[in-house]
Amino acid sequence: MTRHLCWPILAFGALAACGILESSLAAKDLTFEVREVDYWSPGPPRQIVLLVQGDSIYPCMNYQIESDLQVQGRSIRVTMSGAIKAPQICLTALGPAVYRAALGIADGSYTLDFVRRGVTDRYVLNVTQSAIEITPLETHFTRPAAQRFPRLG
Repeated sequence: MTRHLCWPILAFGALAACGILESSLAAKDLTFEVREVDYWSPGPPRQIVLLVQGDSIYPCMNYQIESDLQVQGRSIRVTMSGAIKAPQICLTALGPAVYRAALGIADGSYTLDFVRRGVTDRYVLNVTQSAIEITPLETHFTRPAAQRFPRLG
């Protein structure tokens, strides 16, 4: 191969590695946590948040899982397209694609549904003063990182 042909191939490879040419990324299996944190902004100092991450590692740590959150009463629904969005600016560190959202919930029992391409994973989420407990009802593409997360004291 001549030197003239090497540069375009190297440039194309570099663009693909940076996520600039990513067009068919899709989330596969997802792991999630529901935790109380005290660093979420904007909002109250302590909030219960949903943290979801994919199983694939990307060249930028700020790839996002495309999702939509709806919280109505005691029902939490996360609708996921399955797509992964490449960032405009790459935070250069390897990492999984993520989705983060403050839930705005208090103590009580909630249904937690993840919906993707017509498939629904269902959980019961129990929030008490001391812990957040996750009980699986039906799972296909998600799994909790743990079934119990302690609340902040």
